Amino acid sequence: MSKLGENLLKISVILMVLLSLFLSWKIWTKPANHQFQDRTDKVKAVIQKKEMTEVYMPTKLFYHHGSGDHFLYTNKESTMKSLHEKIVSLGFGSSKVLSTAEITNLTTKRDLFNLVYPSPIPISLFINMNNVSATLPHDSKNFLFNWLVMSLDDNKLYFVDYKNKTGIEFDIKGNIASIASILDAESNNYVTAILPTDELNYAGIYYLADSTKLKTYSYIIATQSFTTFSRGFFNQPNDLFSNEGENLSLSNSEGESLTIDSKTGEVNYFGKLKQDHSESINELYYETFQYVEDMGSSLGNLRYFSDTGSEVIYRNYVEGFPVFGDNMKGSMAATVQNKNVFIKANQDTLQIPLPSDDSVTLVPTQEVVDSLINKGVDMSKVSDIQIGYKWQQNKETQQAIDLVPSWYVNYDNMWMTQEKLESILVKGGHS
Repeated sequence: MSKLGENLLKISVILMVLLSLFLSWKIWTKPANHQFQDRTDKVKAVIQKKEMTEVYMPTKLFYHHGSGDHFLYTNKESTMKSLHEKIVSLGFGSSKVLSTAEITNLTTKRDLFNLVYPSPIPISLFINMNNVSATLPHDSKNFLFNWLVMSLDDNKLYFVDYKNKTGIEFDIKGNIASIASILDAESNNYVTAILPTDELNYAGIYYLADSTKLKTYSYIIATQSFTTFSRGFFNQPNDLFSNEGENLSLSNSEGESLTIDSKTGEVNYFGKLKQDHSESINELYYETFQYVEDMGSSLGNLRYFSDTGSEVIYRNYVEGFPVFGDNMKGSMAATVQNKNVFIKANQDTLQIPLPSDDSVTLVPTQEVVDSLINKGVDMSKVSDIQIGYKWQQNKETQQAIDLVPSWYVNYDNMWMTQEKLESILVKGGHS
């Protein structure tokens, strides 16, 4: 490239940066109570909507193969997706409700695998969204499960809530051999796990038997514009008003409002439900999912994570692990009450992964449990323990963040790192 060409390229880049800064300044300094039109309907950007079956998926696989009490564990997404697709394509035959003893015996059976969901979901939701032809036992349409267990030697499929020792069994027909070949693939990169019989066994928490070395990931973050959220959340995204204040605040004559915190990037939206699914027994899931669907990939690889009866939480998953961040980073929560919806999210989203050679070695689960007990944790308040990625600011640049593998504990219905929980207890913050 000639010297003149290099100079022209530099000047062009500088002008583009200046223009971007000017436009950003214009948006954030728009006069108070100024009416403007969100022309997203004139923008030809295509939002690739998500499918419900992409979001409500199992996130862990445990395979009880051969002799011994150990399980093979992986959270490889492609493996679980392939198994899930095979299962929903099977023929579902007769069904029955399982006894407590039958559920307990499942944990000792050989040639069995278990697809685990992050939190229980209704079996009727599974059947409907996967277009499965199945007849449920009487009064079972509201049954919740988080284990999808399949036995390869007797062609049985089990939907299980292990914590409450309840379940439903189906006879199945289909190509079972193809399922076995997926399970036995060397690329699954299994590690060893066990299902212990200690004080946490009531929750059905599998323990990783050995130390685990996991990579630390770095990502360039994208700051989504307010139009991304107004287009995805508002019933009426046109003729919006902005209000004076440090933080961006939008509203319309329909009573919808959206605020974005200028310091943290946290987004809060309030409005009427776009579509009312009150006729459905699974209304909460459909009513909150429609906002995930309309946001497409703008908020990353969101998966169903948990719900509280009125609120559903969706989290980003990276390499099969959930992401935890302050101020709703890496997540979205939707609460439905009286035909209204309240949504929390964050402008900052994962965009481009950066090369990294860093890694973290996490101790076996039993060592985590032992440490919690030694620190005086009330284990009756611990409902889950799992690995997650902690969202934290990159030390070298504000445009990137690091995702650091950590042990997370659900203590008293709150997720926090093992280190944070133990430090709170030392300071006397929890009993």
